Parts: sequence; C-alpha cells; structure tokens
Amino acid sequence: MSLEGDFAGQTALVTGAARGLGRGIARAFLEAGANLVVCDINDAVEATAAELGSETGGEVLALRADVSSAADAARVIDATKERFGSLDHLVNNAGIARVARFVDTPDEDWDRTIAVNLTGVFNFMRAALPTMIAQRRGSVVNIASQAGKRGGELAAPYCASKAGVISLTQSAALEVAPDVRVNCVCPGFINTELQEDEYDAVSAITGEDREQIKAGWMAAMPLGRFQEVEDVAKVVLFLASDAAGQTTGEALNVSGGMVMD
Repeated sequence: MSLEGDFAGQTALVTGAARGLGRGIARAFLEAGANLVVCDINDAVEATAAELGSETGGEVLALRADVSSAADAARVIDATKERFGSLDHLVNNAGIARVARFVDTPDEDWDRTIAVNLTGVFNFMRAALPTMIAQRRGSVVNIASQAGKRGGELAAPYCASKAGVISLTQSAALEVAPDVRVNCVCPGFINTELQEDEYDAVSAITGEDREQIKAGWMAAMPLGRFQEVEDVAKVVLFLASDAAGQTTGEALNVSGGMVMD
C-alpha cells in the first residue's frame, strides 16, 4: 500500500526529529506530501530540516524545543499554526534511555526519563489537541515501546515511562473522539544511534560483549531481525492516515513478534 501523496496539504509535527527514528518519520511525511515541522533539543534539527527539504522538495520548519517544557510545547504549536495555518498530525517521538540496575538508578536518570518520555508526550498533546478538536480533525501517534508492555532488565525508568505513554494514549483517545484519533506504536529494537549506545551501556554493567547482547536481543524476535526506521515510519503513517479511520486508542506492536497481544 502506497501512502505517497495521501498527506498533501496537511501539516505534520514530529518531535525528536534531528536523527534516528524521528528523522525517518519526518522524511516519510514529507515524501507523502505533508508540510512538516521538526523539533528537537539538539542543534542538529536545523541541519536535518534543511537536508530533508532539499532531498524531498518539501516545506520544513525547524524549531528547537525541550519537550519536557510546557512553555516550549505551546511555543512550537503556536509557531506551527502561524507558519502553516493548521496542525493535522502530531508524532510524539522524542525520547531518551538510561541503562542501570534498578537499585542503582540515580534520581536524575529517573526524573529526566519521565520528564522527556512521558511528560513530554503530555505537554505536546495538551498543547496540540485544542487545535485539532476545534478543526474537528487530526491524529496523534505516540512512540511507545514493547518495553511499556512487559518491562525489562536495566531499564526501569524507560519501561515505566513507555507504559505511561500507552495509558496516556488511551485516556486521550477516549476524550477527543470522534473527531481526533490518538494511537501509539510499540517498536522492539530499532537499528538507530540510540540502540548502538545501549549496547555499550549494557555491556558496561553485565560484562557481555556487544555481539552477545545483540544475539540475545535478536533471539527474542520470531521474525529474526531488528526493526529498521522505515518499518516503524510506515506504521506511523498508516495510523495517521484515513486508512486507520476506525482505529484509536491502540498500541500497535512493530516488534518482529517479540510481543504479541
């Protein structure tokens, strides 16, 4: 199924879009004809926007923002409406991961993970949904994780934050129906810079080498490969599209079969 051109004339906002999964989702919206806003705390977001715009010919607005700040979220939504006149799709992708044993987790790691991964989603939904409700159209896709459905070792703050994203998605979906849909995607292990960093962090704690860690994670996937950015981006666009017009409040797995529910 091709979604090319399905989003022509619509505006999509992707958080955490300077690199990795967020960048891939942003590119997919551009290729499908959307106007695009990319925001990130990283200075590289401006270069990313310029590159994506040059490569696709699409119109891209870059904004620096810390998703944990409610003021930043409101500023980004206002700037989006000022530039493009509307906001049709919000993808809450910004996220961080901290690796530590449960009893060794520093307060600052817990606080920052919850602030970015969960409060950040709340901030942007709270800022964006009034516009979508007034328009009587819109979709939100939150990036959760399979870790939010079953927990995992060495990642308690991350797992808790992603479980919160799933619950927050369902609560919002109930309140903003029938005109606005809210869903989330639960990836498994994605080949990104973030996953590469996690190999090193886990290795430092367990003493396993990177290949052992990779093999252990891979063994949990019946489909036998890690997810690529494009695998997840396609599902995000599906959930945002009219093809998913009867889908809301869902937490859709894209995990190679690691989680089945």
